[in-house]
Amino acid sequence: MNSDGDRRLSMGQEALWFLYRMAPESAAYNVVLAVRIRTAVDPARLDRALTAVAERHDVLRSTIVDQAGPPVRRIGPADRVRLAVRSTPAEEFVAVARAVAAEPFRLEREVPLRAVLLRAEADDAVLVLVTHHIASDATSQWLLARDLFRAYESDAGLPPLPGGGFDAAVAAERALLDSDRRPVLERYWRDVCAGVPAAELPADHPRPATPAFRGASHTVWFPEALAERVRAAARGCGVTPFALLLGALQAVLHRYTGLPDFLIGCPVSVRFRRELRDVVGYLANSAVLRARFDREATFGSTARAAYREIARGMAHAGYPYPALTALLGPTRSAPVFTVAVTLLAADRLDPPLPMVPPGEIEGAEIEYAGLRLALLDVPQMEGQFDVLIELRASGTGGLSAVVKYDANLFEPATIERFAGAYTRFVGLAAADPDTPVLRAPLVDPAELRALLALGASGADS
Repeated sequence: MNSDGDRRLSMGQEALWFLYRMAPESAAYNVVLAVRIRTAVDPARLDRALTAVAERHDVLRSTIVDQAGPPVRRIGPADRVRLAVRSTPAEEFVAVARAVAAEPFRLEREVPLRAVLLRAEADDAVLVLVTHHIASDATSQWLLARDLFRAYESDAGLPPLPGGGFDAAVAAERALLDSDRRPVLERYWRDVCAGVPAAELPADHPRPATPAFRGASHTVWFPEALAERVRAAARGCGVTPFALLLGALQAVLHRYTGLPDFLIGCPVSVRFRRELRDVVGYLANSAVLRARFDREATFGSTARAAYREIARGMAHAGYPYPALTALLGPTRSAPVFTVAVTLLAADRLDPPLPMVPPGEIEGAEIEYAGLRLALLDVPQMEGQFDVLIELRASGTGGLSAVVKYDANLFEPATIERFAGAYTRFVGLAAADPDTPVLRAPLVDPAELRALLALGASGADS
C-alpha cells in the first residue's frame, strides 16, 4: 500500500476498473436514485448530512490509484463529498436529472458519488444521487438514501459501521480464495460452465471490436391479474415467483436460439455476513445459471429446474465471477454469458418508495424522515450486457420487467418483440404450467397474420 489511506479493491471492483478504463466516457455503470422532495429543504443541512454519510462509508470518498501493482482505492476526507445545488424549473426536473445521471465519473481524481439538488421552489426539489458501480450497487443506493435522510432529520453524525465496513467484504473474499473451500467452488462452477455456450439473442448489428457500453431500455408492466396468476402458479409448482419468471425467460431464449443447453447470468447480492447488511459498496456478484431443455419440457418443469439452479448457485455465490472467468479462460474464448436477469424487490427497500407506475415519471408520495418523497424515473445501468432483464416486484404486488440492452447491437423494435414474446410466455406459464415449451407461440396472432401477409406479397412479386 502507498499510504494509510489506501485499500485493496475487491475482484469485482478490479473488473469494474478494467471496464472503466475501456470506456471512461460511458455512464453505463452509474447507479442512480432520484427523489422528488415536496418539503422545504435546507441545502446546508443536507450538505452536512452528506458529509456524515461519506464519513460512515469510506468507499464514497475514495479515488482509484493505478500504480505498478494492482490498483487501490485511496480514501480522502469526508468533506470532499459535497452537495451541488442547481436552480431548475419543475418542468425540467426529469430532463436535468437524466443529464446529471449521464455524466461520467473520473475515478482517478474525483469521488464516485455525485449529489445534486435541483430546486424549483423552497418546497419543491429533486435530489439526484449518482454513484459509480465500483462504489455501490442497487441495495447500496437505497442504503445511501436512508442514511442521508436520517442524518438530515437528526442534523447529526451517523454511528460508525460495525465490523470494518467495506474492508470486511474485501477481507472475507480474500480469505475465501485462500481457504480449502476454493477448490470446491471452482469444481462446481467449472462443471456448470464447461463446454456450455452462452445464450445469445440474435443481434441486428455486428458486435464492435471494443464495447461502447451504450444502452437503452424497454419496460413491460404485467397486468395486475397476470401478476397474481404468476404468484398462484408459482405456489402450485412449489417455486418462487422469480423462478417461474426465470423459467419463462429461459424458455424464450431456448426458442429464440434453438439451444438445448445454455448459460445466462444473474447478478446477486453477497451480503451474507451480518456486518455487511448496512454497508454501502460494490457487494454484488454474477452467478451463472444453466438451463437444459428437451422436447418434453413444460413451463412447470422449467420453473422447477430454474428454482433448483438458483438454490445451487446461491450456495456457491461467494466465488467471485472475475475469478471464474480467469479459471475458464484457457478453455473458453467466448463470454460465459451475454444475457442476464435480476430481481429488484421494492417491498424490501428502505426508504420504501413506491415504484413509478406505467406511463408515469413519478411514483406515489410517502412520508419519510420528516420529508414528503416520491421516486423519479431515471434510466440507468444500460448497455452493460447484450440484454439484462430487471424484474421488479413492488410492495403493492405489481410486477414489471425492464429490458436493458446494448443499443449498438439491437434496434428498439427487436427488443420490443423479444419483450412481447417474454410476456406471452409468462402468461402461458401462469395460466397452465403443464404447457409444453415447444408449443408456445413466439408471436401473437396479429403478428403472425402480418408475417404471413408479408410472405404472400413477396411470393406474388
